Amino acid sequence: MFPFGLSGALCVPLMKFRPLSLSLAATLMAGSAFAQSGYTIKLGYGSIDPRATSSDLKGTLPAYNAAAGGYLGNVAVSSGVSLEVQTQDTLMFSIERALNDNWAVELRLGYPPKHDVKLRVNNPGLTGYGPFVDGVRAKLAANNGLVVAGVRQWAPTLFLNYKFGDKTQALRPWVGVGINHTTFKSSTNAVGNELYHDGAVRVKLSDSTGLAFQTGVTYQFDQNWSLQASWMTAAVKHNLTTYTDHSSQKATYRFHPSVFAAVVAYSF
Repeated sequence: MFPFGLSGALCVPLMKFRPLSLSLAATLMAGSAFAQSGYTIKLGYGSIDPRATSSDLKGTLPAYNAAAGGYLGNVAVSSGVSLEVQTQDTLMFSIERALNDNWAVELRLGYPPKHDVKLRVNNPGLTGYGPFVDGVRAKLAANNGLVVAGVRQWAPTLFLNYKFGDKTQALRPWVGVGINHTTFKSSTNAVGNELYHDGAVRVKLSDSTGLAFQTGVTYQFDQNWSLQASWMTAAVKHNLTTYTDHSSQKATYRFHPSVFAAVVAYSF
């Protein structure tokens, strides 16, 4: 049994040391837990601004007049008619696998959003029989700025991410580079069908594969839960072909989308 003087001398340092040691132990345990988390599941909200306008449609457009018997003939279009893809929100989902304390591989998915597609008309270059040209020009002008179609995209993207700082930090920025593959499916609506008025409208879109980049920040609440905010972009290009019973048009889309996402993440 310690003499009173010795126990009294040790009492205060021990009392101070205990909470300090417990705090240090908790920090080390948390850091160890973060390092041991192999997988992270992310779920949240994303806003996709496609920043995509097609090149000018080139080909033929059908001239139609119900009073004159329906389909009359074609008008050649060479410029001034394009399509613009609109912003859309969607559900974001991804899974990440840690390689070590700083490097990770992530597969970003999400619910395939459907974007509205608007017709843009600016002094269209039309050639053909005069009355046919006048009728097509008037119809294009009447539909300028209207939603004429919708396009749904599937865009899985594989990233290699680098996380800055130490694994024990609650707040960590990160960057990633990767490969994006985008598949499109498009169809016209009632407005688009009326614009052509030439039987079924068939839209063909090619797939696209290109480089992708993302950056973001993670705030770690504990060893399992975190909140992440990020921005992503990719190089996406595809070819568009539209067919009706008597006409066809071709164009090229170039996407440089801005995708802003906020997700809740669970690591295990």
